[in-house]
Amino acid sequence: MKANARIASKSTRKLRVLLADEHRCVAEGLAGLLAKRTSSVRLVHDGEALIEAVLEGQVDLLITDIAMPPFSALQALQRLRQQGSDIPVVVLSTHSEPLIVREAMQAGANGYVLKQSPSSELFNAMAEVCAGNQFISPQLMASLLEAPESLHRLTRRQREVIESMAKGKRTSEIAAELGISIRTVESHRQSLLDLLGVHSGVALIREAERLGLIPVAPYELYVAAEDESLH
Repeated sequence: MKANARIASKSTRKLRVLLADEHRCVAEGLAGLLAKRTSSVRLVHDGEALIEAVLEGQVDLLITDIAMPPFSALQALQRLRQQGSDIPVVVLSTHSEPLIVREAMQAGANGYVLKQSPSSELFNAMAEVCAGNQFISPQLMASLLEAPESLHRLTRRQREVIESMAKGKRTSEIAAELGISIRTVESHRQSLLDLLGVHSGVALIREAERLGLIPVAPYELYVAAEDESLH
């Protein structure tokens, strides 16, 4: 074991950890690993349970994936920060897109670790955020520094377009409301599709909701988005 891994191990042994992940088998396996180096591990599998567990005040550190029902961990984290919670948070995710990392950190995360990273990296992140520092996976940091600024965040106009799409508005309605051309709306829509790696309006809205970029829309609005994507 490397020296920094020994330090991380010592500094996490007294932690009461809250682990949030909608995939139960994954969460249980990770909980077994964490239990060997922490005081206790509590599991939750949705955003509401995450908020409730943190506000009970019986945990010292939150480790969470992003996508969870009924709203994402990023939305849960925003609510916690608004309510004054300062619990250290490590996001553990498969998403390496600069946009998602930036959104997570802006929502109030203190660390971001890729699920494909070695366990020693997660323990280092836990120790760092509990010491008041930030931590981002080294390989992820390299890609963040190399990525163009346009990939780091949604522009104001992109956010307006996708939020309007999520409300079931058609391209012509969005153009009129925002005072831009239909072609410009379509250009923003295509940029969003490329940014999130999806191929339809419905998939775009669902992925944005899943990642906490926009609020969850009622089911009937998915139908409107699907109809729009076919035109």
